[in-house]
Amino acid sequence: MFHATVARIVHYLRNRLVGKTLATVQVQDDANVYGKGGTTAAEFKRAMTGKKVLDARQQGKYFWYDRYMKSTI
Repeated sequence: MFHATVARIVHYLRNRLVGKTLATVQVQDDANVYGKGGTTAAEFKRAMTGKKVLDARQQGKYFWYDRYMKSTI
């Protein structure tokens, strides 16, 4: 069941989000999500705001999207 649900989400993201820039990002502070990754909701929001979504992908029951990052070099 997870794979079909995740595939549907990825399909939706590809149709509606890929190619767009995230003007605003809403986050919920959740230690189970951000604490395990060694970050905070505020840091995640700062990192994502203003980024362009390049693609949406999945591996099994997990999905993510790629974003454009300007080089700092």
